[in-house]
Amino acid sequence: MTSKQVGTLSKDIYTLLDANLDHEPDSALAASYAMRIGGEFAKATLKRNRPREKGRLWASDLGKKCHRQMWYQFNEPQYGEPFTGNTKFKFLYGNMLEEAVLYFAEEAGHTVTHPQHVVEWKMNGDWKVRGRIDALIDGVLTDVKSTSSFGFQRYKTGIDATNDSFGYLQQLGYYKNFGDYGQPVTDQGFVWIDKQNGHIMYTPAPIDTKANLEQRAVALVDAIERSSEGLVPRAFSPEPYGKSGNLCLPMSCSYCSFKERCYRDSNNNQGLRTFAYNHKPVFFTEVAREPRVPEIKT
Repeated sequence: MTSKQVGTLSKDIYTLLDANLDHEPDSALAASYAMRIGGEFAKATLKRNRPREKGRLWASDLGKKCHRQMWYQFNEPQYGEPFTGNTKFKFLYGNMLEEAVLYFAEEAGHTVTHPQHVVEWKMNGDWKVRGRIDALIDGVLTDVKSTSSFGFQRYKTGIDATNDSFGYLQQLGYYKNFGDYGQPVTDQGFVWIDKQNGHIMYTPAPIDTKANLEQRAVALVDAIERSSEGLVPRAFSPEPYGKSGNLCLPMSCSYCSFKERCYRDSNNNQGLRTFAYNHKPVFFTEVAREPRVPEIKT
């Protein structure tokens, strides 16, 4: 039984990185993580909008709120906006930070086991759900997530249904309910990394029931296998932008790579109209009054 507990992880990593500490690193451990980071470099160059393979869901899919988005991924991926180089680089250094936390956890004396352990569940029919955990840290099922400083503050008191915008709890719940780790796993949670300021914290997390996760998977497969996107309702609706009478996409839709395809019949069949406001581009589905900012033409 390890003498360390995941709750002290951030303190132990900061102590390890103290410039006054005389520490001799484990060269074999460093080499192992260097290989994994090299693999992340290679994966970053792969195409990310390839067609999804029907018959396979990822664990992260279970938390997706918009089934219509998933329909596009499986049935019309060619209409998705390609990932830009800076977006793929952002994903890359997020993955690198997550690997760094696991490495420093081991260097600091925590027990890290089952890295990238595969959890697979075969559903009825030809579908299955598959995913890889980050690791068990000190026997606790742990998912490591990098986030902005804003996101870090958002999760500072923990994560629950009220602030889980990305379906993290369903993903973790899948790993807990469907995984076989050869040992009892009673606790689970997230290690959060503030990628702007270098802060790290662990928070325990509640999880969904196995029955609810099974229902989510079945509903998602049902949506994906429908004959057209029109048979799959949108999860979100346009919302008023100020008092102008204009309607714009909510935040969740604005980040979707299929938004142009999904709303091609908006604005009297002109599709989305995008205007450059100071803080961000705003995507309008209905323009009753012309905004007094430049329109972004694509």
